[in-house]
Amino acid sequence: MNVLSFDLGASSGRGILARFDGERIVLEEIHRFPHNFSIMNGHAYWNILSLMEEMKEGLRRCQEPLTSVGFDTWGVDCGLLDREGNLLGLPLSYRDAALDEENMNRVLALLAGGETGAEAVREGERRAFARTGIASLAYNTLYKLCYMKQHMASQLEAAETLLFMPNLIEYLFTGVRHSEYSIASTSQLYSMKDKAWAGDVMKELGIPERLFTAVDLSGRDLGGLRPEIIEETGQKELHVVSVSGHDTACAVAAVPAREDEFTFLSSGTWSLLGISSRKLLEGEDIISGKISNEGTSDGGYRPTVNINGLWMQQELRRNLERAGRSYTFVQLAQQAEKEPQLRSFIRPEDFMQPGDYPRKIREYCKKTGQPIPENDGALVRCILESLALKYRQVYNRLKPYITWEEKLYTVGGGAQNHLLNQFTANALGIPVITGASEATAVGNVMEQLRSAGAYQTREEKCRILDASFQTREILPRDKEAWDEAYERFERLYEE
Repeated sequence: MNVLSFDLGASSGRGILARFDGERIVLEEIHRFPHNFSIMNGHAYWNILSLMEEMKEGLRRCQEPLTSVGFDTWGVDCGLLDREGNLLGLPLSYRDAALDEENMNRVLALLAGGETGAEAVREGERRAFARTGIASLAYNTLYKLCYMKQHMASQLEAAETLLFMPNLIEYLFTGVRHSEYSIASTSQLYSMKDKAWAGDVMKELGIPERLFTAVDLSGRDLGGLRPEIIEETGQKELHVVSVSGHDTACAVAAVPAREDEFTFLSSGTWSLLGISSRKLLEGEDIISGKISNEGTSDGGYRPTVNINGLWMQQELRRNLERAGRSYTFVQLAQQAEKEPQLRSFIRPEDFMQPGDYPRKIREYCKKTGQPIPENDGALVRCILESLALKYRQVYNRLKPYITWEEKLYTVGGGAQNHLLNQFTANALGIPVITGASEATAVGNVMEQLRSAGAYQTREEKCRILDASFQTREILPRDKEAWDEAYERFERLYEE
């Protein structure tokens, strides 16, 4: 059978065709397209109309019969429909400047009873976590809707239904309104403990509960395309399958783990380090560590921490290109490998924004009394070693809850970065097992295949993944040197 996955990131999208012969999957990129938010009237919006046209073009490019198509996107963002099912404007982007800590803290203070000050914010954060199990992040849907209630009230009043981005796309293709579990979990409006919308939070903050639809697990067959979409694309027999709408949940679905519970790293522009668990994590350490109990494809929990990832290397590469020095990522790794190890580190969370990275990294190292990386390879090594040490810091927060064999499954584009994978094994002191580099698309495909009856058990799923994608085990080295380096890295957080 042939299935099509649309994987939409926050800066580009792609349609990946998967051909399955009963034993293995072969992937082919059918259509890749850029997209980004646009600023209009002072706010950042996603161009859903352009996205729809690009995805219809992807469907047109598939000349062979398709069994199904699935859509996954980034988290938290949503669109609003009126009573007649019409879209009420473009979806607001999580990168909107108004969705800042000031807006979030105002909402958290309301949850704490309307008090003001830092302690009220902390108490509001505890209450929000207790009711949802999700970490408070300024761009979560909860804070977006509170902002809209205050500043875009007429749009919110006119809305009948809220649909998260992947479910909105499914609606525009099929007419079916629903919410999928993994994407709903990113909103901080869904109780992960009760597996139901957090109606008490909505009532307290004046968010209309009527907006939210029933929540179901991935794998639901939503039926065929709207007649006008069939006419435009020629895909008469195609069905839309609701996969895990959140791209990280899709990436985790591609992990070749035979265990029910495991530790994973989805490594790309963002790094998402977490555990796939049957247990929801609670407590002050979880709240302060910004560990978020998001959902898995099968209704379980995915306690995860978001880390600024290979964005730093990508931004450095853009800086070097502008300076007339163009490298592939392989060449950057080769240069980094020649440099002395474990000399200088940065805090990844301090390097979230674009800028002159050679200058910024050197200034940071000078300010913190570390050796200054003098050449391109040393800059790359500084980034990759710092990222691996950040993984160790986050892993240490999760370690008390890991009751299974300690090893890390790494999927995503970063699974191809062998130098970073070795550094990660060294820093954590455990084996790293790399899986599919196109993990999000692969997870999307695997969930469609499961819905079609191609496999049922985890063992059958892993046999397909093993036959289709190469895995590699990387063992840790230089324990003492990395232990000493981690002590120096931790001191950066004492500044």
